[in-house]
Amino acid sequence: MGVSEQIELLGKGLYDNIPDVLTLKSIPTASELDYVGAEDFESTMLKSIFPKAIEGGENMDFSKLLEIDFHWICRALRLLNYGPYYTTNMIICPKCGAVHGEYQVDLRNIGVRELPEDFINSITISKNEFIDFKDDIVLHLPTIQEMLNARNDKIFQDKMGRTNLELARKCYMITSIGTRKNIPPLDIKYTIQNVLTPADYVIFKNISDDLIDYGLRYGGYTRCPKCGSEEAAFAALVSDKFFRPTMGNLRRWRDDRSAGADENISTTKTGDVRKNS
Repeated sequence: MGVSEQIELLGKGLYDNIPDVLTLKSIPTASELDYVGAEDFESTMLKSIFPKAIEGGENMDFSKLLEIDFHWICRALRLLNYGPYYTTNMIICPKCGAVHGEYQVDLRNIGVRELPEDFINSITISKNEFIDFKDDIVLHLPTIQEMLNARNDKIFQDKMGRTNLELARKCYMITSIGTRKNIPPLDIKYTIQNVLTPADYVIFKNISDDLIDYGLRYGGYTRCPKCGSEEAAFAALVSDKFFRPTMGNLRRWRDDRSAGADENISTTKTGDVRKNS
């Protein structure tokens, strides 16, 4: 019998063709995820996994998902199919200074910053924030497809083929500068690099980072095995590694389920975590 679970999208109310609440199903053939690699992780999830693992997904255009909701769904699918336990590369305790190598953590301890109830996906940085720049800059939370396009856009690559991902992401988020709308990324790149002064660029970068800082946090906290502090930090980025559970992870999840301690992905611990900033 298949397992299913409902989740509410973080960007609820912002979509035309994707419901605010999705019903996730267990992935039909778990081995499909064996073929997901780092280079094609996002595109494979969008084209192959989501349509099969989301009820009615074959009729949805998942490329229109906000990037934060892409990560949110991946997290939920991971919990549903492989449980909450994850082996991170290391944990660092700020209290005793201890650094530990591979360590099993609980993904439900990763926080999420939700969108405000009245959120409109058009965010303005006023010209009054800048020292010299004379125009408002309007940006938006990006879709996952926009971020894939930014990552692959050759105009942001140097001669060695390395992409300035931070600049690319910012350029793809900007919707208007002053009276200019629907500006091509190349023109936005020119404005940022050649019109903004260094000081104004720092202002733009810091304000924009704060204004779009929603969704899953990059990591969470766990108990330090040395001093017992609950503030030992770990990183757990949503990537192909997310769907590579160890036997230890799966056995602990099995034991939870046997003891009746397993909880569905949209209540209790997860519900509390969603309120965290």
